[in-house]
Amino acid sequence: MLSFEEKKALFEEYPELTAAPVSLNRINYHFEDSAVAKTMVIRFLHPNGNAFVYAGYLPKEETDKGYLSIRDADEKTIRELVDKAIAYLKKTADGYEEGYSELWFDQRGDVLRLIYDNPMWSVTLPNDKIEGIFKTKEAAEGYLMDEDFFKGS
Repeated sequence: MLSFEEKKALFEEYPELTAAPVSLNRINYHFEDSAVAKTMVIRFLHPNGNAFVYAGYLPKEETDKGYLSIRDADEKTIRELVDKAIAYLKKTADGYEEGYSELWFDQRGDVLRLIYDNPMWSVTLPNDKIEGIFKTKEAAEGYLMDEDFFKGS
């Protein structure tokens, strides 16, 4: 089991996390660039070595209020959990990171780019001119398919 100081040093290796002291000498760590309202990645790092890592990507019944205890976790497990939490919080409520994009092609070799610009989806030409803007990914994909484009792999 890692000590309080070892866990604290591990969390401080993440430049995207900001430490916030709370009561009883505990520390929370926030991801301020979260794409959603939730920013706390580590809750209540306690001098006894316990802490909780955000796990909103798991079903609620597998977590304690959306967090997992890391009291007895090894360094590798803690890093994996923190990395998953940050990756999840980078995604918007729609499930996509800002700027996510896909290339779509037609039989003639034309290429269009589908881009997520929260909360809208845009279809752009190679010169970055906008072909269309859509409220949902499904609507944008429907447009692309109607125009005989297919998603690249």
